[in-house]
Order: sequence, then C-alpha cells, then structure tokens
Amino acid sequence: ICNPLRYPITMCQSACTRLVLGAYCGGCFNSVVQTSFTFHLPFCSSNHINHFFCDVPPLLKLSCGDTAINELFLFGICGLIIVGVTIVILISYGYITVTILRMRSGAGRRKIFSTCGSHMTAVTLFFGTLFVMYAQPGAIESMEQGKVVSVFYTLVI
Repeated sequence: ICNPLRYPITMCQSACTRLVLGAYCGGCFNSVVQTSFTFHLPFCSSNHINHFFCDVPPLLKLSCGDTAINELFLFGICGLIIVGVTIVILISYGYITVTILRMRSGAGRRKIFSTCGSHMTAVTLFFGTLFVMYAQPGAIESMEQGKVVSVFYTLVI
C-alpha cells in the first residue's frame, strides 16, 4: 500500500521464503520447548482435560507437580511471540496510516481504511485473545475463561 510499484521487488521469492521459514521455525521452537517441559511433569490423577482441546494451560492445571517453571516459560515465550508480532503489525499499520492520510482521493482513502480496518479488527481479536490466554500471569487459573477465549482465537477469527 505504501509503495505499490516497488512491491514485486520488495516481496520477492527469497523474502517470502524467509518470512515463511521464520514463522515455521518460531512455531516449531515454541512447540518443542512447551512439549519438552510438559513431558517432565508428573500426572498422577485424572487424565480428563477440562478444555475443548489439548493445550498447554489445561495440561499444567492437570499436573500434580510444581508447574511454576512451565508457567514462566509459557508466559515468557508466548509473551515474546505475541508482543513481538503485534509490534511489527502496529509499525506496518502506522506506515500504512501515514500513507493513507497523504492520499488526496477521499474514495481511495475510504476503500483502504475499510480493508485495513477489517483486517486490524481481526488482528486485534486474535492477538487480544491470545494475550489473555497465554501471555498474562495467572491465566492458567481460570479454565472456564480459557475455554471461552479459545473459542475466539480458534473459531471466531
């Protein structure tokens, strides 16, 4: 949107590949760390997970051992991912907003704002619910709230 004529040069095949690989590597790293820490937990009671799907917070709640280090890593890694990606998105939307405000065409401005507005609403809902679910201390405590929040970031978005 900011420089449409330079888009094919900026978003070349190698840039697209690096972005996809970065996202996959980050997701795999998070999964491996969370899974390895979860495998070291003792589970000595019921194997019934009070959630819609098998996720880290319900597993931590199910464990009968000390989960403080797991919660710390969950908070740290997920918080870093969520905050980092959100900052990148906000910076890019800042550039887009400045570009839109410089446009002279009111119709073009409305068209771009409607497209960006709906996307920003989806991004806010997605990352807001992820933040509530994973990146705040004490999020593990309320599994009922976690169920509702997980519906938003899996189904609503």
